[in-house]
Amino acid sequence: MVVNQDGAPPGIICALATPFNKDETVDLGAMRRLLDFQIEKGMHGLFPLGTTGEGVLMNPDERMALAEAVADHVGDRAPVLVHCGAPDTKTAADLARHAAGLRVAGVATVAPYYFTYGPDDLYRHFVTVAEASPGTANYLYENPDRVGYSLGVPVVTRLVNEVPNIRGIKDTGDSIGRLQAYLAQPGIQPEIYTGNNMTILPALIIGARGAVSALANAVPELVVRLYASFVEGDLAEARALQLSLARVHGALSGLSYVGAVKHLLERRGLPSGGTRAPQPAMTPEQATLIDQRLDAWDDLLPWFAPAG
Repeated sequence: MVVNQDGAPPGIICALATPFNKDETVDLGAMRRLLDFQIEKGMHGLFPLGTTGEGVLMNPDERMALAEAVADHVGDRAPVLVHCGAPDTKTAADLARHAAGLRVAGVATVAPYYFTYGPDDLYRHFVTVAEASPGTANYLYENPDRVGYSLGVPVVTRLVNEVPNIRGIKDTGDSIGRLQAYLAQPGIQPEIYTGNNMTILPALIIGARGAVSALANAVPELVVRLYASFVEGDLAEARALQLSLARVHGALSGLSYVGAVKHLLERRGLPSGGTRAPQPAMTPEQATLIDQRLDAWDDLLPWFAPAG
């Protein structure tokens, strides 16, 4: 079991894909291989069951079982943060309570989706989830494109300042301005992680603690090196690597993101399985398009060497 409950680490956290068998059950063998690959490549943390992990398409029992499998296999080799977001407060709190029992480094909870909620509704929701997992670091998860609305800077600031175990936020939007706004508020500054591969370096420059990256599934070396370059003060290298990452991101443009990330894993020689319905899988034509886009850039070829 993971015993590090110190919260999310600084650096890059991989938003893990979930490999599925043909019957849509989790392929635990492929999942363990992906976990080992990430750890071997120096990933700073692991984030199962998020958007890229298709967690919201799994029922609570499945999500709990996968969280247990990840925590058991990773052990103390890397911090694990479990996504516990759900459309209702009870399910999110139950998932957070279960994850806390695994002694993971933290939990993250996306805003409740389908309906739109106001500041007081959101405050009550996240307080309940945090109270269900006392002693475990909690992170808010902002993803307005998926949820349909934004938490808002005042709600985030209030929660971080008033709830002791709510430590920060994973923001998957594309607004550097909003990241700055979190840090500019009075009181306790939230720990900020960008969830957008296009904003990793800008976010680090303004004071973000790190990033939660879906592309890290396939190119962990690239994203980890980008972070290391920033820490070492080599901004020229960090900029070049950010642009390489932007090219990988651009290769997936116009395609279903989860299926496209899984294709990138297959390109590295890692089994990723299919997607869970109704999430579309890549067609052969779409996979070829991704490969053609990637092959057009010489700087990307070294990052896609077969996993060994």
